[in-house]
Amino acid sequence: MPKLEVTDDQLLVIQRALEHYARIGIGQFCFISEHPTFENFLVKEFKKENGETDWNKYHQRMNRVKAALTFPRNLLIDDMHMPESGSWGIYHPDVDESCRVAFDISQVVRHEKWKVDPNKSDVSVADSVHFTSQDSEGIKVEL
Repeated sequence: MPKLEVTDDQLLVIQRALEHYARIGIGQFCFISEHPTFENFLVKEFKKENGETDWNKYHQRMNRVKAALTFPRNLLIDDMHMPESGSWGIYHPDVDESCRVAFDISQVVRHEKWKVDPNKSDVSVADSVHFTSQDSEGIKVEL
């Protein structure tokens, strides 16, 4: 069985990358706008003279981007009526199995991080794992 050793920060990047992959694969293109590169850039881009971010401008831009991403997503899934906040969902039959694998690995990482968090909440999406892919029971993460 392959083994990969990474730092906590590197594991967070892997988890985020897997989540992005899964979300894009189910049609949640607006999630692209939440990439740290774009979020950090826009926070700086919309700084006012007093150093604070103009959150109105930030959210206006993000809303425009999310709306713009809807059209190409709808072309790809051949459904021009899918709303901006819609998506196929992880169980949709046309979603590639690799998206479910990415989602499951991300869930396992999130759950293991939740288990070792001394301030964890008992009401959290991280408190359990609901596998969606074939052979997902073999996914293990040691922290």
